[in-house]
Amino acid sequence: MRAINPETTRYAYVHCRPDGSIFYVGKGAMRRAKNLRERNEYHKRVVAKHGKENIFIGTIECSSDAISLELERGIIKCLKRSGVKLTNCTDGGEKGTVLTPETLEKLSIAAKKRGVSAACRTATVTARKGKPLPEAHRLKVSRSMQGKVFSEEHRRNISASAKKRGMSPQITAAAHAKTRGRVQSEEERAMRSAALLESWRRRKAEATNNGD
Repeated sequence: MRAINPETTRYAYVHCRPDGSIFYVGKGAMRRAKNLRERNEYHKRVVAKHGKENIFIGTIECSSDAISLELERGIIKCLKRSGVKLTNCTDGGEKGTVLTPETLEKLSIAAKKRGVSAACRTATVTARKGKPLPEAHRLKVSRSMQGKVFSEEHRRNISASAKKRGMSPQITAAAHAKTRGRVQSEEERAMRSAALLESWRRRKAEATNNGD
């Protein structure tokens, strides 16, 4: 991140432990990000544990208060969804701030055009790396996927992404350990057979369309 002018620039910022894991997200101006004293007790305990000289501070410059507020909320939302435990007492935003529907609509349109920032994406990936999803989150994802039908284009995109990403040794080992010595039920065999048949049909159709 490039250096900012602390006297005029608005920004969102993060406080990280020495290992790079984020424990606080905020917004502000001037030297607010470097102020580690006027914080809640949870934040103070984390700083005291590692020493204030070992706390990493990252800033993301914004063009206005509204954008820094939106970015702060967005990063907090991303991290909490990933299971990161933050010292923030709220979901972001100044207490008592009320945005009009028109402002909210403008912020929403701007966010959709801009997409997820590289900083937010990097922070999310770093925070999730090596950490399993909480059981409640896993159940929520599972329920949301039940009965969902993907289009052929969506399936192809998922397949291409999975092939590019590959399967980690940890996932492979865990899958083998979980299934080793277990006898599949008739329902599981039928589902596996149907999935293999569908996969074969798709590959055959793709080969036909490609003139192979």
